[in-house]
Amino acid sequence: MEKYFVILGGNMLLQGVHDKLKEFGYKVIVVDWNDNPGFKGDLHLQIDVKDSDHVIEALQKTNHKIDGCVTCIDIAVPTQNRVNKWCGNRVMPEKFLKVLTKEEMRNCWEKAGLFNRISKTDNQMSIEEIHEVSKKYKLVIKPNIAASSRGITILEKGQDVDTLLKAVQLAKDCSFDKHCLIEEFIEAEEFTVDMLGDAYGNVCVYGSSIAYQSPNAKNNHIGTKYHYNSTKYSKEVWDKIAEFGIACYKATGLNTSFGHLEIFMKKDGTLMPVEMGARSSGFICSHLVSAASGHDFLHDFIRVLHGEKIQSGHYLCGNTSSMWFGYDIPANTCSVKDSNLGFFLDPRIKIIYSKRTGLVANKHFDLMINDNDRDNLGYEMLVGPRDVLTIENVEKAEREFLNDYLGLNN
Repeated sequence: MEKYFVILGGNMLLQGVHDKLKEFGYKVIVVDWNDNPGFKGDLHLQIDVKDSDHVIEALQKTNHKIDGCVTCIDIAVPTQNRVNKWCGNRVMPEKFLKVLTKEEMRNCWEKAGLFNRISKTDNQMSIEEIHEVSKKYKLVIKPNIAASSRGITILEKGQDVDTLLKAVQLAKDCSFDKHCLIEEFIEAEEFTVDMLGDAYGNVCVYGSSIAYQSPNAKNNHIGTKYHYNSTKYSKEVWDKIAEFGIACYKATGLNTSFGHLEIFMKKDGTLMPVEMGARSSGFICSHLVSAASGHDFLHDFIRVLHGEKIQSGHYLCGNTSSMWFGYDIPANTCSVKDSNLGFFLDPRIKIIYSKRTGLVANKHFDLMINDNDRDNLGYEMLVGPRDVLTIENVEKAEREFLNDYLGLNN
């Protein structure tokens, strides 16, 4: 009997997951509420990914052999857990039958001594108290449960009460539980840490990226480059980041799952967690982390679902680098021709996936609001030798692309 694997969500960013599952020999079922998602797999079930009861009911009716389920959407993680349990796979602890809120993550990390900055939920602070804190600190106000960088506002010191109220209301409106966090904004290097834990207490870091944020986003942090296995830092720093990531993963009580953690590193080397999802992301879990680590991240996730053990530790500092590159066009500019980054990259850097539908001629560009604006512009998934796929080389190619695309050389 043919084996099927379920993907919750049909966004084009999950195309790599689909393709990798096909390489593994699976038929793929895509669950997505859209009539026409980015891809449909071998079977498309038009159901809300949050509706676990209807998802399982529909899977039962197919009479297919379902081998497992994966998602890269935070709000679909509880459905992933329930489908995997229905399949007879190992699953995450019961507490992850709902989305872990940013407040709950913070509480876990505070208890473990891993959290070290000002952070309160909106029901813990009056607007007057927020106003007083804003006089001393730059703030970030963000939804307690959300996705795609929606509802986040970064505020300079000394904002008036009306501005703070608007930011709080925006974050609450974008949160699934209608609550938000008010936090001290940290000026620091940003990293992601991509991990996998098994059912036996083993946790392994497969990849860690330096995250580069767009300067063309409106009061928000929108990542446009995630650079895995960069030469910017020494092995000792990467070892430290891996150890910290594992501690953050374990502190939440998570196991039998991916873990996608965001952290800050201050100039003095102090590390602090931002947030973590019990999942990975699009091309990251299918191709980029695997390329940088030399170990198949998605395949090992399936092994974990089937009860196998993994190695503890990390797979950082190999010979290959990878990058999630999102196009980032300055606001108030207009394109003059078709172009793309590939024309300007070192030929030793390979483009394994790309989307360029937003890179048309005679298009006007505004500030980005959230991740969807970035994704609509387009992206490139890059893999190359660690000493060639450097941030300096990519930024040089990006400048040349922008000069060409916007006619700045004319």
